[in-house]
Amino acid sequence: MARINTYSQDASVTKNDKLIGSDSGGDTRNFSLESIADFLNTSSLININGQLVYQFKTQSFPNDGEFNLPNGATSSFSTITQFLISHINSNDQNIKDYLNYFEGLNIMITQTDNPNTFATYAIETVSSNVGENYATFEVGFIEGSGSLIVDNHYAISYLAASTATDDKNFVFPIDGVSFHSFSGGSPFTITHSLNKYPSVTIMDSAGSEIYGDIQHINKNSFNITFNTNQSARVFVN
Repeated sequence: MARINTYSQDASVTKNDKLIGSDSGGDTRNFSLESIADFLNTSSLININGQLVYQFKTQSFPNDGEFNLPNGATSSFSTITQFLISHINSNDQNIKDYLNYFEGLNIMITQTDNPNTFATYAIETVSSNVGENYATFEVGFIEGSGSLIVDNHYAISYLAASTATDDKNFVFPIDGVSFHSFSGGSPFTITHSLNKYPSVTIMDSAGSEIYGDIQHINKNSFNITFNTNQSARVFVN
């Protein structure tokens, strides 16, 4: 083999280029740049701004380096209300304390090999029962696209909190134009996912402000009840 410094430099690096090295058993192997990148994307060896990487599975409870949904379900992002996330990450580290930090924050979940598959959630509570080796995230869906795919890896990272000049709001119905028909005496649940107990303004179809009974369920949803039938639009700030 010629000396390394005698080889010409590759001026156009691609994912299919290969490096030569030794595997864990000491055997000489070729390693493509793409395979190295895939390993780093799924191993948690590189910590990027607190980002976590877990593999999605469908058993009842997550093993090390995995997360799942209650009862081993699969689901589109928009219908998820709970995640079960192992205390042990994909780098065999126990990060239970760090997982607890996510309570009250907003997070983004992104498929590592396809950023177009993503979702953001408001974390309402984080809990771990005695004897459990995973954390339960109670979440409220905010926005996103796609579904969880079994065996794929996902990056989980927290989002910076909104500032006073960037305060989020919500309008129901979500098109911001139509009115919803509420039945008198029947509580109706509105999920806003603002991660706070907001103020609520109600406008009827004539443009007048009206009032209903508001009962907050948590920081991301409330029940609204009117004494009589109403056609109204609800503004949440």
